[in-house]
Amino acid sequence: MLQSKMRWGAVDTDPSRNRDLADQLGVSPLIAQLLINRGIDDPERARRFLHVRVSELYDPFLLDGMEQAVQRIRRALESREKIRIYGDYDADGVSSTGLIIKTFRLLEANVDYYIPNRFTEGYGLNREALTQAKESGVDLVISVDTGISAVQEAEHCRELGLDLIITDHHEPPEILPEALAVINPKKPGCSYPFDMLAGVGVALKLAHALLGRVPEELLEIAALGTIADLVPLVDENRVIASLGLERMNRRQQTGLAALMEVSGVDGEVSAGHVGFSLGPRINASGRLDSAVRAVDLLLTEDEDEARMIAEELDRMNRERQKLVENIAEEASAMVEADPEAHRRFIVVAAPGWNVGVIGIVASRLVEKYYRPTIVLGIDEETGMAKGSARSIDGLDMYQALTRCADLLPHFGGHRMAAGMSLPEENLQELHRRLDELAKEWLREEDYIPLSRVDAELTLDEVQLDLIEELDRLAPYGVGNPTPRFRVSGAALSKLQRIGRDKNHLKLKLEDDGHYLDAIGFRQGELAEEIAPAARLELLGELAVNEWNNRRAPQLLIRDICVPHVQIFDWRSNRDKSSRFRRLADGETLFLISGERDPAGFWTEKKALFRRWPEVESPLNPESVRRMVLVDLPASEELFRWWLQRCSCVERIYFAFGDAELEGGLSRTPDRDQFKRLYSCLLGCKGMDPQRDLAKVSRWTGLSQRWIQFMLEVFRELGFVTANGGRLEIVAEAEKRPLSESRLLRTQRDREQLQQVFVYSSYRDLCTYVSSVISSELNLGGAAEWTLKKKSG
Repeated sequence: MLQSKMRWGAVDTDPSRNRDLADQLGVSPLIAQLLINRGIDDPERARRFLHVRVSELYDPFLLDGMEQAVQRIRRALESREKIRIYGDYDADGVSSTGLIIKTFRLLEANVDYYIPNRFTEGYGLNREALTQAKESGVDLVISVDTGISAVQEAEHCRELGLDLIITDHHEPPEILPEALAVINPKKPGCSYPFDMLAGVGVALKLAHALLGRVPEELLEIAALGTIADLVPLVDENRVIASLGLERMNRRQQTGLAALMEVSGVDGEVSAGHVGFSLGPRINASGRLDSAVRAVDLLLTEDEDEARMIAEELDRMNRERQKLVENIAEEASAMVEADPEAHRRFIVVAAPGWNVGVIGIVASRLVEKYYRPTIVLGIDEETGMAKGSARSIDGLDMYQALTRCADLLPHFGGHRMAAGMSLPEENLQELHRRLDELAKEWLREEDYIPLSRVDAELTLDEVQLDLIEELDRLAPYGVGNPTPRFRVSGAALSKLQRIGRDKNHLKLKLEDDGHYLDAIGFRQGELAEEIAPAARLELLGELAVNEWNNRRAPQLLIRDICVPHVQIFDWRSNRDKSSRFRRLADGETLFLISGERDPAGFWTEKKALFRRWPEVESPLNPESVRRMVLVDLPASEELFRWWLQRCSCVERIYFAFGDAELEGGLSRTPDRDQFKRLYSCLLGCKGMDPQRDLAKVSRWTGLSQRWIQFMLEVFRELGFVTANGGRLEIVAEAEKRPLSESRLLRTQRDREQLQQVFVYSSYRDLCTYVSSVISSELNLGGAAEWTLKKKSG
């Protein structure tokens, strides 16, 4: 067996319902099923989902505060007042700033922008920057992707005589800032029909309202921030992302085109490229220094400048990756040093950790341990800790932090992610309270990630035209996840580790003459846990692999399960100590004979329980998940006995060789060969076993080892006797069948045992073990045995 890392949640389907929707839309039943899985079961809604149009964007004046904001901005434009856009340093904030600046340039406004430094100023509006704005002649400040919690800063603006318009999308606090206008679809009392816009989405609505049209030329910037901010790609976000990606593929935006080239994004740009290539590079400048360079990239029209900035962001991103790796390694060591403290909620902090990258580290820890996580960097001079939080399904991080608000001078965010700052002395109490909340809100199964299974597919169903049809559901992201499919019962045609560090897994699956390549990135270690005869169940996403002008379907593996007992063939005479050490834990039983008989067999039903390479260490057979046969059992009956006791075994390793059998017989002489030797002895009139063995071997064509064994059988049956060191035929010996020889019966049993366990092919060994498991439990196969064990 191989246990899956996730819970696979199958979606209930109604084939007739799928067919009805498919007929109305002119799509395949699978596409109809995927739409229904996403809650899109109305034909008209489904058509809007499949056929995205710019006309589906809502009227921006439905946003509460938009009318007041537009009136104030137009007055500023008419009187040439100085306007400052106050942004944020992440990809959403950078995109929001770039989009609004471009909008105001279209309106020929007197405008500039300001983005706070993450390290010296922190997140959000700050009093010093607002004071400086007023002193430099700014009359109107417009925040983008920030400001919803800036109650004190809004009051400061009023005291300065500085007008403030807030546009944001984060969760609003109970008390809103008293600004000239507050635009946020999540704001209480706002009747806007969609409340999950990114900050750049809200900025786009303001641009729409000011221009009196949808600024389609800005949609690719809006798509950049929307996708990078991980907001649900449904409803209006889907329109923004889909149409924005279309424009992005034209490569007409100077800065983004340069960034795509530097990032190695060739061909059609997808949401995945934005999320994993473009977004991280936009984020890199704000994480390590100032986000101003990223905004400059979006604003420049000069190709040479765009290329220079893009390369600068690319270098920063590589530096950011190294920082993330180092901090993630240190943070993981903290978790593993005290696993009980982090069993329900991970909180780790250290001086010197770069607060610009700790959000990524938090995501890494969630991926690795699947626990709600907070990672904080501590400023030793001020004693303040700044952190980022990432959550799991079932725990609303923003609500959890709200419960601890008295410990947190500053915090904000949403259900799955948040940021905060607090005094270092509050860290322990914060961890304690969050641990209690996790205990109250989460169940044990919530700590195992749940992955939705959209449909089951067989290998013959995975074709290029199916994958191309799935593209109609893109762009994928939060709220519209990439469809995941379950592929069951496939056999392994090939298994290999690939990549420079051999850390990726590549499989070739086979079923009834149909083949499919599958690849698992960063899953190379699973190669040691999958036996060649395994029948796999895989959860994955479909993609097209293009190589040397050849296009072929490919499965991107997200999880693997082997639902039956696995057989690993390690039979050889090589040293296997390193392999044994990898298995050495409380779930592994090493069957090692204590006193071996001359042929190296187990002699009793009490082979030692051992953890390799320790001394004897008894185990409970019911806890055994892996059984390692270091030595050959004395009989099939003994093997069955052990298998019966270890009824929860998931993997069996045959790890002995044939060197220990030297001196014994690999094959038993038959009746005619016994007859040939007996006839030779009759003509010899006695033989000296020491002197005449080679001569008798030449006469009979029998090996000397066989002759010695056969003489022992004759002696046991009374057919020969020793007389003065010579063997003589007993003339009046009673006729007895050879089968009465205990020695011969033992040898025949051992020959059978060796054929089953030592000299059999891997396929025959698997068939034998499967039949033993089936017969022991009166079931139809090893997989059924596994199912019975799982159900208790």
